[in-house]
Amino acid sequence: FATTSTVTSKDYVDAADALKQNKIPATGTNASTPGTTVVTYTSTAGTIGERGIFDWDTGWDDENSGVASGHEGDLMTAGGIIPWVNYIQNDVSELQDNMPNYNSLQKTTVAYKTCTDWVAGQSHTDANCILWNLSDIQVVGDCRSDSDCNSCHKMCRNGRCVDNPNAAC
Repeated sequence: FATTSTVTSKDYVDAADALKQNKIPATGTNASTPGTTVVTYTSTAGTIGERGIFDWDTGWDDENSGVASGHEGDLMTAGGIIPWVNYIQNDVSELQDNMPNYNSLQKTTVAYKTCTDWVAGQSHTDANCILWNLSDIQVVGDCRSDSDCNSCHKMCRNGRCVDNPNAAC
């Protein structure tokens, strides 16, 4: 009689088992060994992708203050990004605290000139202007440079004289 069965040996079966992929464990099974990459889907059935998990020690280029080459597509963990988010929030808060209140700034009105017509055929420079439009513009702030603050203990920031933490007078 005819059969489609193939006679196999124990060695053949053991070798075939060795080529099989281990079962993927249930969720939470390997939480203590998270690994360094993440499996991702691709647009091709049966083909998986992989992305690295960003590591500051190897993924950050201190010399260029940027992501090191080859780590541009790495993913960030919450533990890796939250400290930086907090750092940025603190910097923004400090900037906001040091910005002057617009309504409390000194305001001055100055004449502002704009050329509206030039000598025909000449370049558009102040020397060739034949018609000026003069308008009043309000300038806000009590300083434009550190020297306007009249003290080496002060510096000009955002139109206000503020304490200079680096003063050496």
